Amino acid sequence: MGAGQQGSEDMHSERPDADLNLALGDKLTMVNRGFVQSLSLRFHGERTAAELAYADNLAETRRLMQLTREMQRQGVPLDPDGAAQSPDRGEPDFQVTERAVWLSDLDLMARNLASLRRARSALETSPGLDNLIEEGAAFVAALHDRAEAAGNLTAPNLDRPESDAEGRSLEDFLGYLEDTDERFLAGEAHVARPENEALFTVLNTVLCNHLLAIEQFFLQGFLLAHCNEKALGEVRIQHSVDEMTCAFRVTQHMILLGAEPKPVFSPHIRLPHRVRVGCDPLAVIRHDLELTENLIAALENAKLAADPKTADILSRSLTTERNARDWLSGQLERLSKGEAPPQASGRFDAMLQRWAVA
Repeated sequence: MGAGQQGSEDMHSERPDADLNLALGDKLTMVNRGFVQSLSLRFHGERTAAELAYADNLAETRRLMQLTREMQRQGVPLDPDGAAQSPDRGEPDFQVTERAVWLSDLDLMARNLASLRRARSALETSPGLDNLIEEGAAFVAALHDRAEAAGNLTAPNLDRPESDAEGRSLEDFLGYLEDTDERFLAGEAHVARPENEALFTVLNTVLCNHLLAIEQFFLQGFLLAHCNEKALGEVRIQHSVDEMTCAFRVTQHMILLGAEPKPVFSPHIRLPHRVRVGCDPLAVIRHDLELTENLIAALENAKLAADPKTADILSRSLTTERNARDWLSGQLERLSKGEAPPQASGRFDAMLQRWAVA
């Protein structure tokens, strides 16, 4: 056997698990960060930048799904946060001004691209990663160009989206939500900020707790579908969407109060940002039930430091979590008894089709 052939086999014997999970974590961060930053930009009059940031959020959501499916095809466990000593992703670098947004996103996506390239070098073949790397390189170049031309950009072209789900604008999204405040839609360059730093710390903590739940429930949906529990997977995906609605309400409220989302936390209500994806359906439900119980406890404590308006918003989140807890408890009992899975509605497959995910 020649030295070149031996070197090739050594290269492909290295599993890409760590790099793929690093890429997965970065994409999860980018999706949530893009969503929050688009809201801040929109409120402060940067509408073109807000639409670009929201388009980035949608594109990265599709790429996140594609990466998740590719990892499952390659037999790589979904573990974006790794061991307990791994760096905490729960301190997203939220930015408000346009150029700062593009530069921060550029750093994150350049790191993401490097992880994907390292992972690809360890595989014989992966058309899925090839496509992600190609799109990732184009995205990094676009972010660089945006940073150079900040303040003088054109809105994204939604006429030829990569998927049906990406043919929507931020305005479409805000019009769809029932919780959008008219004051937020009107936008303001300057808002009188009340002297209540403790409240803002609480709201930032609640927001990042919701972002953790968005990520975990989303990935659990894919794990359950992979384990032939598609009906449960559909509900986990819906719970992730419910968490996004909660995150929107908290972000909007904070912005209207004159604050900005940032990773400043109240230690007594902050949940460690560590996504726990189960290895089987029973473990999935146990992990999600534990996280939901922790979300409920954190929200109940957050209400103690809240004014009436904030308490109302937190109460709505509590209702969401308590309903989810009831459902999870029922599914835990079913799975513990070994009962047959319920019939899927087809929503999971429809979601993949709408996002053009193979």
